[in-house]
Amino acid sequence: MKLPIHTLETAAEQARPIFDATTQARGFVPNVYAVYGTLPDAMAGFAGLTGAFGASSLTPAEREVIQLAVSVANQCRYCVAGHTAFAAEAGLVGAHVQAMRNGQDPDDDRLGALARFARKLTTDRGRNCTSEHAAFLAAGYAPEQALEVIIGVANKTLSNMTANLLNLPLDAAFAPYAWSPLEAAA
Repeated sequence: MKLPIHTLETAAEQARPIFDATTQARGFVPNVYAVYGTLPDAMAGFAGLTGAFGASSLTPAEREVIQLAVSVANQCRYCVAGHTAFAAEAGLVGAHVQAMRNGQDPDDDRLGALARFARKLTTDRGRNCTSEHAAFLAAGYAPEQALEVIIGVANKTLSNMTANLLNLPLDAAFAPYAWSPLEAAA
């Protein structure tokens, strides 16, 4: 399936403020957002969910753990590359990023519990997560933070589905971090 990757000039007028805000925040509009350029309400919903997750009580590094765990579980080459790029600026240790790209947990008890919980929510859609949820809480997370993890899983699942279905090309900023699901299977 081929859909255009919109620019500010080709996007619907109502979507242009989101293009501007995303460009100010990231320096560019990632392709996974740009394909929604003619669907301003959908783009606003996507941006709103992203903003809600970004405003959560989770640290930037914890948010990247969730996004990487979900993206690897969903075998999304686009999003794994993107969140590898974003992980360093979020303060996530390189060894943790590489472990996650390889389908393993970060070598940190708290982040490992977070990754397992996010992955289990993704693969089992919220069912049969009792032990992962208990380990998440035992790692020091508050009960309300489980809902923030769910918001992150939902947000990342939306972008994973978009990128996987459309086989989106990597943005130039993500190209150095290219990833294949075979990397996680090795």
